[in-house]
Formats: sequence, C-alpha cells, structure tokens
Amino acid sequence: MVETADLVVVGGGIVGCSVVHQLARLVPRETRIVLLDRGPIAGATSGSSMGHLMVTPDDPQSYALTAASVRLWRDLQARGGGFDFQDTGALYLADTDEDAALLPVLRDQFTAVGDRAEVLDGRALRSLEPGLAEDLDAALFYPGDAVVLPMPACAVMLQEARACCPGLDVRPGCAVVGVDRDGDRIAAVRTEHGAIATRTLVNATGVWAPALAELCGAPRLPIFPRAGNLAVTAHWTTPVRTQLLEVSYLRFAHGAAAVDPTRTDDPGGHAVNVQPQSNGSCLIGSTRQFRGMDRTLNPQLLRRSLQRAIRYAPGLAAAPIVRTWVGLRPYAIDKHPLIGPWPPVRGLWIAAGHEGLGITLGPITGRLLAQQVVGVPCDVDPQPYLPARFCA
Repeated sequence: MVETADLVVVGGGIVGCSVVHQLARLVPRETRIVLLDRGPIAGATSGSSMGHLMVTPDDPQSYALTAASVRLWRDLQARGGGFDFQDTGALYLADTDEDAALLPVLRDQFTAVGDRAEVLDGRALRSLEPGLAEDLDAALFYPGDAVVLPMPACAVMLQEARACCPGLDVRPGCAVVGVDRDGDRIAAVRTEHGAIATRTLVNATGVWAPALAELCGAPRLPIFPRAGNLAVTAHWTTPVRTQLLEVSYLRFAHGAAAVDPTRTDDPGGHAVNVQPQSNGSCLIGSTRQFRGMDRTLNPQLLRRSLQRAIRYAPGLAAAPIVRTWVGLRPYAIDKHPLIGPWPPVRGLWIAAGHEGLGITLGPITGRLLAQQVVGVPCDVDPQPYLPARFCA
C-alpha cells in the first residue's frame, strides 16, 4: 500500500521547521505532515549560521517582514523557551568618517517606521560596552536585535507542531530522489526509503532548492550559494556582551551583489559581525563569496574578518579560536526570498532564498507560506516575495 501525506515539507532547517510549525497551527489536527531532510535536522545551513535575529529598516517592506519575524521569535521564547535566546541588541560601529555619517541615517530609518535607535558618543558607547577599542567615538545602538541558537530552536518548533498535529512525521536522513507528477500537478515524492503520495510539496531546501525544483520538472529557481567563513573562540573568552556590526555591514550584506553569482571566481568581501554567546564564547563573521557549492575555508578572507573584529574589540586578540567553518547562504537573485506557490507546477510551494536572513525570517516565512497554503489572510503582504515574479 502506498504511503500518503496531506503535506510534505522538504528541508529540515529553520525555514522548513518554521513552515511545519506554522502549518500545524492552522490545519486540522488530523492532518498528516511529513518533514524530510537528507541529513540531520538543522544540520546544514542552519547549523552553520550565526543565529542573528536582525531587524532591517532599509525600507518599510523590509522592516515589516523582519520585525514581524523577530516578534514571532520572541513569542516562541515567551511560551517557554527551551532554546538559547539572548536579547543582546546590536551596536552598529563606524571606523571612518564615511561610515560615521551613516549612523544618524540609520537612526532616522528606524524612527521613520516607528521604532527607536540611539546614536551614542564615545562615553556612552564605552559605558554600554567597555570591551570596545578606546578610539571609537560613535555608534548606533538598536535594542531590538537578538541572537538565537538555531538547532535547539528547530527542536522546540517541532515539539509545538507535534502537539498541534500529532500526525507530524519527522524523517532526518531521508533524501528525496524524485518527484512524480500527474499532469502539471504534484502526485508523489520519492525518497531513498520509498514513495509518499501527496498533492502538496513545500521546497524549503535553501541552496538545494533549485535542484529540487528541477526534480519536480520545474524551471530552475534563481537561487545561488554564497559562502561565509566563521570562527568561534573558546568558552568564557568574549570581551564584549553586545552584538557588534560594522555599519557598512548593511550595504555589504543586504545590497545586491556586485558580481555575477553564477561565477566561481568572486574574490569575496567581509564586514564584521561579532556575537557574544551564552557560554562566553564569541562568534565572528561575516564574509561573503560566490563560488558554487564549495565549502572550503578561505583563510585570507577569514583572517581579514578576524583582524577587523580585533580592531573593534581588542580583547579578541587574546581569545583562542577553537573552530572555523564555512556555511552556504541561499542568495535569491533579486535579494528577496521566495515564499509562495511556484506556478509552473501545481502543488509545489517554495520557501527559500533568504541569503543571510534565513534565521531571522524563518518564523514569518513559515507563517506566510502556511497562510497561503491554507487560504487565510497573510500577516504581511506576500506579494513582493511570491515566486511567480520569476515566471514572467
């Protein structure tokens, strides 16, 4: 007898777990949901990330999406936690006159959307964060950002989902090898352990989303891997207690890429992001480089990132680095995630392409996708994120 499921979600990272979490809250209790991942839950991009929950005020649309998602993160924490969540806030630091001029601009962007941020002088800055370099004389503090450890957060989401939907079946180590269609409609997902008949498939596989779309017989999604090198110090060695970012990080991380993401000779770049962890270690990034699926460490880029981190927090020079690694961000060609149906194949839904904001946007992505699947009004306008924009 062929196994059946009402919904199959492929991808067990923070986005896939958020989709399952939100679907379980909206569908009937008896609905059968199957979550598949080729490896461990949160074992790929989510397990390689920095876990920054970042509210971005670049424009009202970006602010609405990120702020709504961070609120959902705080709601999850308030319901009982069970995962590592730190209300660090964020200090945006400037090292040049050009960057210092961006601080009041950034403050005004937060103010324009009804939020608040404060430009600090040198004295106020060192009162908030004594571990900073003595010659830094200005920064912007935004209290709304936070840091989360994604792996246990995925577990909490799935626990809540199972309480709402006992038929949830989570299958790590179960790779998808094919997808069957009935005409232009999803009919079944074939895994290495057998087929699952379903009419609804959610592709939440991040950098692997284009490959899964092609298995469905659909056009290739415009999502490309973007590598990032990270390092973490030993426990109880962090000299700072607030999350630190160069203000230029906003241009570097959230602007459109200046190179063709299909090439593999991108020299890459960096802008500092320093995160104190609850165990006293310090997580340091952030570099970006297009080079396909290559996860080899780039020592030169990482070294430059570490040097910039030490410039802002000199105490890091004495903190031993105990681990380095590379993660792959799913970069959507127009810098907006794909959240919604993929029109060429009925029953195929996409939740991917978040680049470096996947952890931040996980909960709201799950909410918007689930609301569209069920057919209820969306909390945030989904129009800018509909995958159909690439089908014109």
